[in-house]
Amino acid sequence: MLNLQADLDAILENEALTADLDDDAADVLLDWGLSHARRVHRLAVDDPDPAGYVATQMKATRKWMRALNRWTPTRAEKDPAENAAALAEILTLAGVNATPETQTAFLAAHLGEPSPAFIASLRSFCEGR
Repeated sequence: MLNLQADLDAILENEALTADLDDDAADVLLDWGLSHARRVHRLAVDDPDPAGYVATQMKATRKWMRALNRWTPTRAEKDPAENAAALAEILTLAGVNATPETQTAFLAAHLGEPSPAFIASLRSFCEGR
């Protein structure tokens, strides 16, 4: 049985998803994660195994949220290859297909943004694909 509220609560109660971010950035990431969880549940109705789909997608959601939580506050200290690898990992976990050139362009345009804006830009990038 699918339980959207349980998945939303699991995101809200998991401090490891936002522990490295300031409050504003954490709020942006939580909003994205909660929105994504709602989307996962909407899409599950069309899957032959809705419960399996939700379980797999929610596990991936928590993984990309944790990865973004760890990377965001340290991205200015990383070299371009490390940032490219971090972005590629997050996009893979989020199920987003983007060419290396598109990823490089995203980083060039948004890497220097404050953390809340950076996360919002990445959300727009991912949801626009």
